[in-house]
Amino acid sequence: MIKIPIETKRYVIRRFEKSDLPGFLSFMLNEESTKYLMFEEDQKTESGARVLFDYVRGVYDSNEPVHSYAVAEKENNQYMGSCGYAPYDDGIVECYYSVNQDETGRGIATEVLSALVKLLSSKVEVRAYCHPENAAAHAVAKKSGFKPRGIQYHKNFGSSGEFFVFEQNS
Repeated sequence: MIKIPIETKRYVIRRFEKSDLPGFLSFMLNEESTKYLMFEEDQKTESGARVLFDYVRGVYDSNEPVHSYAVAEKENNQYMGSCGYAPYDDGIVECYYSVNQDETGRGIATEVLSALVKLLSSKVEVRAYCHPENAAAHAVAKKSGFKPRGIQYHKNFGSSGEFFVFEQNS
């Protein structure tokens, strides 16, 4: 749907590389980082996170790729977090974004989400669902041009969340 890698002013959105594993594990094993996210409990263990990491890397070139990408600093290729998208319905995708705890507050998520959404929104409707209590994720969505639409049910996760829709002219 879109071409990866994507470069922003400070970051590159690219496929996960083996060297990203320590940063990915740091995120997945941090209870504060994952408390609002829809990961299975076993995925928040070292072995489960490693399986997830290897799975995503292994299906990039398959017929059913997972559109989960690393966010790295341009200047040194240092892993900072991740972002991506998944199909929700015909003509609709939902985005996600995360930044490792040591890197929060630097505008990373807003910068990369804005770049990702700019490309996706020319092809499909782009949404984001956030845990109702995840104020930081709500702020990133709003700064990136998403408009809040209230609490709505997410059919794939079977739970409700704060629902955002990207608007082209924002």
